[in-house]
Amino acid sequence: MSFVLWSQLALVCLLGAMSPGPSLAIVATNTITNGRMYGVFTSLGHGVGIGVWALLTAVGIAKVIASDSVISLSLQSLGAFLIAYVGYMTITNRAWNLRMERHYQTNNSKKLMKGASEGFLISIFNPKIALFFVAIFSHFVSSEYNVPEIILMGSTAALIDAMWYILISIVLTTSGLGTFLERQGSNISLISGVALILIAIYLASQVVNHLVGTA
Repeated sequence: MSFVLWSQLALVCLLGAMSPGPSLAIVATNTITNGRMYGVFTSLGHGVGIGVWALLTAVGIAKVIASDSVISLSLQSLGAFLIAYVGYMTITNRAWNLRMERHYQTNNSKKLMKGASEGFLISIFNPKIALFFVAIFSHFVSSEYNVPEIILMGSTAALIDAMWYILISIVLTTSGLGTFLERQGSNISLISGVALILIAIYLASQVVNHLVGTA
């Protein structure tokens, strides 16, 4: 893979990561309700999921998944459920999360791994990400690529995605903005949780509309 082609691939990955959607909502919500490190681990988990999608695209599996309506709808349904679950937990546990924020930022590795798993799962079950890799990322894939080149593509997508969301986590918890979020944390958590549930309802409605349309 030439440097020019790699640069184009990196730019596409960055633009894909920067586009708003459920992934951004999850990372922002986790950062606000549980602190910077929780957001960073969510970002890292999300990056790993993106790397998985990149590798699946490189070997041609993602196209098969996207073209199979049963698999595609199953992923959308699971994604909607996951987003709704995180939204519900954000609303019901917001006061507890804020009281324990400092402890979890420094001492609770189990809690941080939970954030990483949420980031990973939302990237795997987000239909928007699947469509991105099939429709755009696949154009950079060649049957002539060897294993190191395929690994480079997956690593590039994963690293760029993780770094972008880590940057968001840092910005959200820096200086005056972090102080404001801490003071208004309970209200912001409530708003974020409701927003996530609304996103989940929208995604679920897309699944229902598809099923009704094909009935």
